[in-house]
Amino acid sequence: MNCHRYQTGILAILVVLISGCASTLNVSYYSDPPGAVLYQENQRFGYTPTTLRYQITEEDRKRGYAILRGTSVRWASGASANISSLRANLSTGLTQQFTFNRPENYPGREGDIRFALELEKLAIMRRQAQAQEDQAFYQLYNAINQQYQRQQPSIRNCTSTLFGNTVNTTCY
Repeated sequence: MNCHRYQTGILAILVVLISGCASTLNVSYYSDPPGAVLYQENQRFGYTPTTLRYQITEEDRKRGYAILRGTSVRWASGASANISSLRANLSTGLTQQFTFNRPENYPGREGDIRFALELEKLAIMRRQAQAQEDQAFYQLYNAINQQYQRQQPSIRNCTSTLFGNTVNTTCY
């Protein structure tokens, strides 16, 4: 009986530890139009959309929200938008998103849209190149496998006979 309580206690501790491991908040930053460069504390993180990961503290959990650092974006035209901080409500989950809207009064929106389309074309070209590389690898693997199969003698039927302490096996 004591052994069962001990196992139950260990199981309860493991459940608490495992649930405590989910301490990363993923925030996907978008922009309208896409393709703005994302910055946080003067560090560049790439073009939107992009996802940043934040560690959630026990204090954040108790409050029910996390305050994230200021973030900004800059489009190819020079238009920019920023937020001084972001309050992430943890009750909505550990995967969230935020969208920056381009200022309407800043000139060059058409250029920003063209830039976003060029980024999308590049992404498509990368995916196509990766698919071609994967296909070439698959074809090479199959060719090597077929060559290996041809080199192996095909064994269809084997007969074994026992002569004293010796076993003779013949395969056709």
